[in-house]
Amino acid sequence: MTDSPSPSVSVSLSEPINVSTVLDRAGIDYVTVHDQRLLAIYHTGIFNVTTEPESVSNARTLEIECWEAPLPSRSDERSLQELLEDFAAVFDAGDES
Repeated sequence: MTDSPSPSVSVSLSEPINVSTVLDRAGIDYVTVHDQRLLAIYHTGIFNVTTEPESVSNARTLEIECWEAPLPSRSDERSLQELLEDFAAVFDAGDES
């Protein structure tokens, strides 16, 4: 077992987005924790998404951290960092609409 930090990524968007709406459109399950945080399930992995100082309904910046790695059978042999980047790309696509 390693003590290395969980992979994380920052996403800056050109326009504010509603994080929940983007996840709904992408068919990604999530649970809202509070106004500036939610947990999303992507390829059976659990990703922590925070939007401070904005709310999830009007966010320009996202901090995404992988809290729990996907099950090995669902990772498609991609690294955890690759899955994190794939998940973050959902928001870049949502930024274009």
